[in-house]
Amino acid sequence: MSNSIIAATLLALSAGAHTYAIAPQVPAMVAQQAQPAGTTFYADMGEGLFRISGRPSQKVTFMSIAIDPQKVADINMQLADGNYIGFSGNVIQQNAYNLRIRLTSSGMADANGTLNIRYGAQQSILNLAGNGQLDGQPFVLTFRGKMK
Repeated sequence: MSNSIIAATLLALSAGAHTYAIAPQVPAMVAQQAQPAGTTFYADMGEGLFRISGRPSQKVTFMSIAIDPQKVADINMQLADGNYIGFSGNVIQQNAYNLRIRLTSSGMADANGTLNIRYGAQQSILNLAGNGQLDGQPFVLTFRGKMK
């Protein structure tokens, strides 16, 4: 489109006492791609314990779980001291109230084990319990959410 056609169109639209705006048309293909990818989130503040062999227990104050459409889960927990520990895993079982995740890693560390989660309204985490190994050290994780 030449500059003269654009200028003429803009002048025609702004002629008189009224100014009109042209809303750009978004191609259907672009509009479909802009929609969320279907990731499900669960999160809650609460209290729990993270115990790893040979270290003192640490209080857990917040948990979040994000599950993508391929059933890959990212689990993050915030400790009372403000630090975060994250795990990755795969959903191996899910129904309307429960979720089971097999752990595969923790950042740069090796991790394995299973987390069992019971969730409620608005994707709150009612209870979480799990155990496994983190870099070869046994761990236990428990959490109870405060949002009911």
